Amino acid sequence: MKVLISGVTGFIGSEIARRLVEEDEHEVAALVRVGSNLSMFEPIKDIISNLDVRYGNLSDFHSIKRIVKDVSPQYILHIGAQTSVRHSFELPLEYNETNYMGTINLAHAALELNSFKKFIFASTMETYGWQPKKIPFKEDLSLNPASPYAASKVACEVYIRMAQKAFGLPYIISRACNTFGRKHNSGFVTEYLITTMLKNRTVYLGTPNAVRDMMYVDDHVNAYLKMLKSNAVNDTFNFGTGSRTKMKEIAEKVRKFTDFKGKIAYSFPPNYPWRPVVEDFLSLDSGRARKKLGWKPKYSLDEGLRKSIEYWKENLSR
Repeated sequence: MKVLISGVTGFIGSEIARRLVEEDEHEVAALVRVGSNLSMFEPIKDIISNLDVRYGNLSDFHSIKRIVKDVSPQYILHIGAQTSVRHSFELPLEYNETNYMGTINLAHAALELNSFKKFIFASTMETYGWQPKKIPFKEDLSLNPASPYAASKVACEVYIRMAQKAFGLPYIISRACNTFGRKHNSGFVTEYLITTMLKNRTVYLGTPNAVRDMMYVDDHVNAYLKMLKSNAVNDTFNFGTGSRTKMKEIAEKVRKFTDFKGKIAYSFPPNYPWRPVVEDFLSLDSGRARKKLGWKPKYSLDEGLRKSIEYWKENLSR
């Protein structure tokens, strides 16, 4: 089985690549952005010798077409994207060029392969946006994206479904909830809470009452392995725990597990990027993935937080 992964130096992409290398059942090609600095390879430095690394930019169709033709994968895991929601409000054109046009380019390159089997696309829980009922969302809800990032992902989903009807592109769309367990980036909320409390510094929490569904990274990676190995095709799956936890409750859990004695300020930190809209409720019903893929989360929120805290305690000095 030959797999091409975009976004392989990122959080989820690197973890998926590592699992596939460990299984030793796959030839894994890695799409890396031209101009990437050496520090970006940190997440995959231990497995890079086992990867077929290819350099190209998602927004450049000719380079993507050349790479895909040369690698000739049976499966593409399209994880690569601009993903920071807060920055998308200031950079909407850049986000759409990378996310939307990049997806179109990769999909059309895949359509030219004779033995291609599945295009697995990383969408997001953010595509649901605001919903009238505050219960875990199912896949058949109308999508109401509330950020340029989420809107770019909705556009990608629409194009992928069109490409299946018009051109026969076999696909799966993954909508995952907020995932934590990063090992190389402390800029996202859970890792920020953990590392800041371990440093005994003041914690800023701008949306303490926002409700979120949080999933540990290993469960997210297992979701991709289920999609990759299953016979499912031309479908959309939610991957989440169904939990409905306020951000301030997560902060209090981290406070307890780290024995943090400092201050939690319920406001955005100084110089925080402008974000005019924040959804008050995001949680997923993953019943379809349980039924059709046999997937279910293994880790509770507390277990995942404890594992993340243990990691950062040992590695924060890096």
